[in-house]
Amino acid sequence: MDEQEFYGRLRVDVSVVKIWIEQGWLVPRQAEGRAEFTDMDVARAELIGDLIDGMGVNEAGVDVVMDLIDQIHGLRGTLSDLRRALGDQDEAIQISILRSMGRRR
Repeated sequence: MDEQEFYGRLRVDVSVVKIWIEQGWLVPRQAEGRAEFTDMDVARAELIGDLIDGMGVNEAGVDVVMDLIDQIHGLRGTLSDLRRALGDQDEAIQISILRSMGRRR
C-alpha cells in the first residue's frame, strides 16, 4: 500500500509516523523511490501507538520492545527452517536429533 492508504488506516498524525520511521521502528519497502507499506507495517504502527499512548512507554522502551519483537520474528523463521530441514532427513536421523534434544532439557 502507498503512504496515503497507510496513513489513512492509522489514527496517528503523519509527522509522528515519520518520526517512527526515522527511529527505525517502521521500515517501509522502497519501490521506485516511494515508500510501500504492508499490513505488517500497519500492525507495527498500531502496536507502537499502543505502547506510547496506551501504556506510556518511552522511546527507549519502544526501542527495546520492537527489537525483541524483531528477534522473536527472526527466531520463528529460523525454527521453521530447522523444522523443514529436520523433516528432510531420514527417520533414523530425525529420531536421533529429537532424542538428543530431549536429553538437553
